[in-house]
Amino acid sequence: MEKYMKLILPKYFTIVGLIFTLSSCNGQVKQKKIEDNITTGKIENPKGIVYCGFLDKDDHLWFGTTNDGVYKFDGSNFVHFTDKDGLSNNKISCIYQVDNGDLWFGTANGISVFNGTKFTHLKLPEYKISTDWLKKSYPMVNPNEVQSIVQDKNGIYWIGTNGAGAYRYDGKSFTNHLSEIGDTMPDGLYHNVIQSITEDNNGNLWFASMSHGGVTQFDGETFTQYMIKDGLSDDQIRTSIIDSKGNIWFGFNGNRNSGLTVYNGSSFKTYSVEDGLCNKRIRAIYEDKNGNLWLGADLVNLCLFDGQKFSEFNYNGKAFSDVLFILGDLEDNIWFGGANGIWKYDGEVVTDMTRRN
Repeated sequence: MEKYMKLILPKYFTIVGLIFTLSSCNGQVKQKKIEDNITTGKIENPKGIVYCGFLDKDDHLWFGTTNDGVYKFDGSNFVHFTDKDGLSNNKISCIYQVDNGDLWFGTANGISVFNGTKFTHLKLPEYKISTDWLKKSYPMVNPNEVQSIVQDKNGIYWIGTNGAGAYRYDGKSFTNHLSEIGDTMPDGLYHNVIQSITEDNNGNLWFASMSHGGVTQFDGETFTQYMIKDGLSDDQIRTSIIDSKGNIWFGFNGNRNSGLTVYNGSSFKTYSVEDGLCNKRIRAIYEDKNGNLWLGADLVNLCLFDGQKFSEFNYNGKAFSDVLFILGDLEDNIWFGGANGIWKYDGEVVTDMTRRN
């Protein structure tokens, strides 16, 4: 592991030799009435893939899509929100609820903040890709896209991006971190993708990189980077969670003999397909009330891990593939989905929550 920088909170910071002053820029947008956006019982077949899910403090479920905005489920009805209702973009990569109850939606154009009535656009600082060639060759790199959001124990917001590293936001101004780790692009610049941010039981933050940057721990003062040489099975991380015992689980992109790695506070342990893991490309991890891990993957079926062995989850002979998100509600239902819509499992029955055309 490499301890490579102390936290500095300057008014100005340097990116590629230039000095930028970073500050938030909020703009309110009008919201139309939502009654026309309501459907009963099941979600209308979304135009985009259901990419993420979130349970808010009122037990409402939110589902973000790749190009169809976000859906809210209150237990009976789905309400659909798009850019016409105030979202800054219809691609939703993550959803998070901050301490005051507002919902923050990470989009391809910064953050949309929803206070229950209207959306406000929280813009990220300008971070330009230097060449048109890079934009054409690597269209997935978008520094304005927000991949992950966490509010830490001190009330500070941390925002992971698709190419600009992470931002620290205190409610007034932004400070950039971790932009210069991982691989460089042909333009000579780093475009670090922070796919996931997790806060552990000790208040440490873990920044998981999808651009060969491994995972970086921040203890409030020092950033410490962990790579393959430190015990990680891969340096491209797609997801991470803290389990009920305080262990940190990482799901990887699967380029190496990787898949699922756990960190117990002192060392890493990896489970691979040779150990029975269903797939080495893990997109979603969820721990249920019994301590079982649910593992979603791109191309293969939903998998369970009871701490000893892995098994494929199926219902009446049906398996579920391309699972990009998994979450539970307050009634112990487990919701999962992705490219094939949304499903709900109540412990006995799996219900298709998508109204299909």
